[in-house]
Amino acid sequence: MSDDLKLSFEEALTNLEGIIKQLEDGEITLEQSLKLFEQGVKLARICTAKLDDYEDKIEILLEKDGEFLREPFSCEGE
Repeated sequence: MSDDLKLSFEEALTNLEGIIKQLEDGEITLEQSLKLFEQGVKLARICTAKLDDYEDKIEILLEKDGEFLREPFSCEGE
């Protein structure tokens, strides 16, 4: 999995989409399906972790009295 951690979000998502397509096609054995599912779960976790990291870094610039202030990003409803 250490190699998986080096993937960019886009690479992990592309790989996950490929796994989903293979599983949906249904042209593989149950054992192959289980292995792909496990890989998919790992990739989904990588994507989620990377999105969480990106969200932590997002800041909104607000103009107040002619100055820009940095405030942490927050989603409405949280």
